Amino acid sequence: MALAAPLPTVVERRRSRLWGLPVDWHLLSLDAPTVAVLWAWSLARATEVHPSGSALAVLGIGTWLIYVADRLLDASSPTHTALRERHFFHARHRRAFLTTSAAAALLLLALISVMPPAARSEDTLVFGVSMLYFAIVHVPAIHVECWFPRELAVGAVFACATTIPAWSAPDSPHAELILPVLLFAGLCSLNCIAIETWERSAQRARAHTVPSIAMGLALASAVLVLIPDLRTLVTFRLSLSTFVSATLLFALDRLHHRVTQPDLEPANVARFLLILRVAADAALLTPLLFVLPWHP
Repeated sequence: MALAAPLPTVVERRRSRLWGLPVDWHLLSLDAPTVAVLWAWSLARATEVHPSGSALAVLGIGTWLIYVADRLLDASSPTHTALRERHFFHARHRRAFLTTSAAAALLLLALISVMPPAARSEDTLVFGVSMLYFAIVHVPAIHVECWFPRELAVGAVFACATTIPAWSAPDSPHAELILPVLLFAGLCSLNCIAIETWERSAQRARAHTVPSIAMGLALASAVLVLIPDLRTLVTFRLSLSTFVSATLLFALDRLHHRVTQPDLEPANVARFLLILRVAADAALLTPLLFVLPWHP
């Protein structure tokens, strides 16, 4: 099994409460569901539609189940050589995650039965695409090499799933959602590419990819914010969130390059990468600043 080697103890050391909460948020796979539900709610509220509570719950629970399954499969794979603390944590608590996942799956099925039909049909399509991607990544018999970074696919699927509560709501202004969703898909892909680049030394050839995408997203967001003919209340709030998130990811990437990892002890390298990983997802929570306060 891939976990025969001694497990890291990066997060088993005594932590302050302030540092422990973000780490637990990440290790429990709550980061991606939080981002998904926050952006789904923000897309809906920014377009002044009311998302179905069941659709938001299905999105959050479904995202959590997919991330838990992905980390458990990575931790169990004998060919996976880039395991991180999140994988070790899931392996150590495998039984608890499997038990909780079973209960969450039952709740998910119950929620799917009462969610709006439009959201259910669109969720089914996105779920099918997600399972196809899952099989390509985790089933050796059908594994294929992609000509583009798989992080682009993850970002696109994640953004599409996040858009469904707003897109499927009655009287949803689909046209107004297109540009914010495209920017959010780019932001999700940037997040995945940045994490992959930071954590895998083999990705050094892509070192310039992260700042290039981050600057491109920030520029596109600034255009939507600053040009009156393109600016609407929807694009302003969401584009401002995207601009700040892209800028934060750019800053984290610069921090990664400034810290010389060969000069750090292995435990400190692991801790530094864990900090970057948590911060990369926290950087996507900007709707808390630019959307949430503007609504009752």
